[in-house]
Order: sequence, then C-alpha cells, then structure tokens
Amino acid sequence: MKIALFTNTYPPSVNGVANCTHLYRRGLVALGHEVHVFSPEPAYEDPFEDDPFVHRYPSFRAPGEVDYMLALPLPFSLKVFARLLNLEVDLVHAQHPAWVGKWGRTHAKRNDAPLVSTAHAEYELFADRWLLPAPWVAPVVTRRVVRYYNRCQVVTTPVISTRQRLRESGVTSPIELVPNPVDLSGLADPDGAAVRKRLGIGEEDLVIGYLGRLSEEKNLPCVLQAARLMSRKHPNLQVLLVGDGPEADNLRRRARWERMEERVTFAGAVPHEEVHHYHDAMALFLTASGSETQPLAYTEAMYVGTPVVALRTPGAQDMLEDGVNGLLVDPARGAQGLAEAGERLVSDGALRRKVCEGGRKFAEACSYVAVARRLEEVYQQAQERYTAQRAPA
Repeated sequence: MKIALFTNTYPPSVNGVANCTHLYRRGLVALGHEVHVFSPEPAYEDPFEDDPFVHRYPSFRAPGEVDYMLALPLPFSLKVFARLLNLEVDLVHAQHPAWVGKWGRTHAKRNDAPLVSTAHAEYELFADRWLLPAPWVAPVVTRRVVRYYNRCQVVTTPVISTRQRLRESGVTSPIELVPNPVDLSGLADPDGAAVRKRLGIGEEDLVIGYLGRLSEEKNLPCVLQAARLMSRKHPNLQVLLVGDGPEADNLRRRARWERMEERVTFAGAVPHEEVHHYHDAMALFLTASGSETQPLAYTEAMYVGTPVVALRTPGAQDMLEDGVNGLLVDPARGAQGLAEAGERLVSDGALRRKVCEGGRKFAEACSYVAVARRLEEVYQQAQERYTAQRAPA
C-alpha cells in the first residue's frame, strides 16, 4: 500500500506527535508499505534531507514556540505541491485536523483515496492561545474539528476518553483505538548514573523528574510545588526537568519563587535516542498535565522502570491503573496529592515493584510494529468504508 502521512510536526522536532508519526512510518515500512511524509521544514538541520520519502514544506517558527514550525502554503510551497500532483497514493493519514492535515484531506480527495486522521490532543484546550477570549474560540474550534473528522473514513485515537469526547462533540465517523507506538529496542540498557554524573546530581539524591515539552498546558508549576512539599522529608531531593518549550524561562522564575532553584536542573531538549537514560536517572516521573492522549514519555518511563505519578485526567487514567502500573491523584488535591503519592512509592518498596512490573507490561503492548499491524486493520476498514460510500445507493 502507498500511504501519505501529513503532519504539522516531524523529527528532528521533539514532541509526542512528531515521534508518534515517525514510528508509524517505521512500523508500516517494516511491514512492506511505501510511506511518504509531508511536514514543515525543521528549524535546524534536517536529518531526512536526503530521504526521498520525506517532503518538507517551507516553514517559519510559530510565535512563542521554541521548536514548532508552521508550514507555508501556496505560493511558497510550489515544489512540494508539484510532488503531490505527481504522487498517487492509496490512503492519506493526517495527524492534525488543520493546516498540513487539511492539505492532506485535499490530497486524498484529489487521489480519490480514503482519509484517516488521528486525534492526538483535545484542541479546545489551546483556545486561550488566540487573541480572542477562550470561551468564544473553543466552540469554533470544536465545530471545525468535528467537521473535519466527519469527512474522514476512520478516526483513530490512543485512548477511550478522547473517543468518548469526540462522540459527545458530534463525530459520527468510526473511531478506532490505536495505541501510540514506542520503539522498545531504543530503550535498552539505560544509563541514568551517567546522566546524573554529567548533570552534577549525587548518586544518593532522590530525583523527581519530568520529560516533555515545557509548555503551559503541562501544568509544571504543580510539579515544582509537589517537589517542594516532598523536600521537607527528603533534604536530598532533586528535580530534573528534561525538554524545552515556551514556559522554560517562566519555570526558572517559578523555581526561584519556590526557593527550589538549587534543587532544579533544567536539562533542555535531548535527542530522542537518549531519553531512556534520563528516565532512568529519575526515581519518579511526576506529571500534572491535563491535555495528554497516551503520551510517549509515560510509556517510555514505564518500560525503563520509572514509576509514573499523574493527576487523574482523561489521558492519564486511560493509561494508568492506580496501584497497578502507576499512581493516579484526584486533580482537586493538586500538588499535595502528587507529593503524597510520590512519598508512597518512595517508602513502600512492594508497591513500587508492583507498579514497575505493571508499567513494563503496558509498554510492551505498544511496540511500534504491533501498532503498525493495528494500523493495517484500520486502513482496510477505511478503504472498505470509502468504497461503500462511493457505491450507488
């Protein structure tokens, strides 16, 4: 099958959707499919510059973002659109309901091919990024997203809660669950000790960490507050924040305000092939995010053996079973709840072992080849539905 993946972000950009799309491609290619990727040019050197199956739109940096590029439309992207005119595909798989994803829908229509789209996030949560009041923007975003998904033959999402939300919003297209893929082979032999040594973190220090984008929706001030509360019992506590994003400077100021600047290490963005070393450097992975749909960072942490503590938000509770493969905290309890859950894992060795074993089993079910086989099933369903929709009544 010849497949086109349209995405607003792709490596070397470091974020969940970029990694997920790349692993979709790797898994599908491993199963014998021809996969073309259409995405914006990165802000820096492109590792796929000589790859004939990765097509880049000229782009510019999104305002306020460190590593998120926006593709330029016609007439700036004539070269890419010329390639599209000569590229016949059997199916288009879009990773977003807007911008490059919308161009994917246009290409599917031009090729008389089915369209599959993946819901990676709850886009209404980003309504406050606009200049207009969020209560005005959110309904408009919802209507546009629903309209887009209802033009797809199949919609996929990693988690049950997103499927329920899409249904409640008015999406009538089939919605299939497909886990976010992870490259387990790339997580072998983690060396957290080397990371600690390089960053100046002591061997005996208790390290609480987070790995991902440093952006507002991740609610990282709550993690810093939880760490401050835990530091009352653990004078050797250190916080390791791995990643970059628009909130990096604000978080540094917040660490000073919390009087935690001597305990917080900002590691910055790291290559994806090194993230397992940073997970292994942590005793706990703490997150207070409310906008996730099965983030790769959680899966990677669980596979490495770092237990995850999260607020009981839709994305987290779809991945974590409290006391089995992680710990979930009532969002109303915020930082205090995160701190208490973290303390349970520090003090209860039996609980920690149980959670780590459960996390490993969960992660093993998300191998990128297994996910690619699931995508094959979805693509067949999309083709069958497309054929049925085009058949005369």
